[in-house]
Amino acid sequence: MIKKNNLRKKDKYYKKKALIDKTMNNFLRKSKGILYGSRAVNYYTPSHLDVVPKDYDIFSQTPKKSAHKVEKKLDKKFKGDYFYTKKGVYPRTWKVKSNVTDSTVVDFTKPTEKIPFNKRQGIRYAKLAYLKRKYYEILRDKTQEFRWQKTKEALQRIKIYERLY
Repeated sequence: MIKKNNLRKKDKYYKKKALIDKTMNNFLRKSKGILYGSRAVNYYTPSHLDVVPKDYDIFSQTPKKSAHKVEKKLDKKFKGDYFYTKKGVYPRTWKVKSNVTDSTVVDFTKPTEKIPFNKRQGIRYAKLAYLKRKYYEILRDKTQEFRWQKTKEALQRIKIYERLY
């Protein structure tokens, strides 16, 4: 039997889930983090080409510190212990996860190179040319095969944007 308190916490999480975007946008404006991945592609492409991203992918010079900072901010907004941080599979990555759904909310990764970006409304977005180059690198890497489908889709969206807009 599922406890009532557990159901209340889950209900509260889903009611307040929209606070995640607001909190992340505020964090991105105040930090030097650079947004990449599907949210960055969405920024460049027309809205009909957007996908619904599952999480935020952010380059940070201090991924562990950034993850803990965001976890605290989200817990404060949600008025409770709703999030936790965890070291990612990759050595330079830290995650902020929901302890209600166990899904990843944010991935912070320390970049291995200087990331070119465009800044709009205070948020840094990795440049489209950089994203394309990284996506092609993923498609050439057999160990990244599990990412190929979403990578091909992102490249297709970029190609449509570049040729038609």
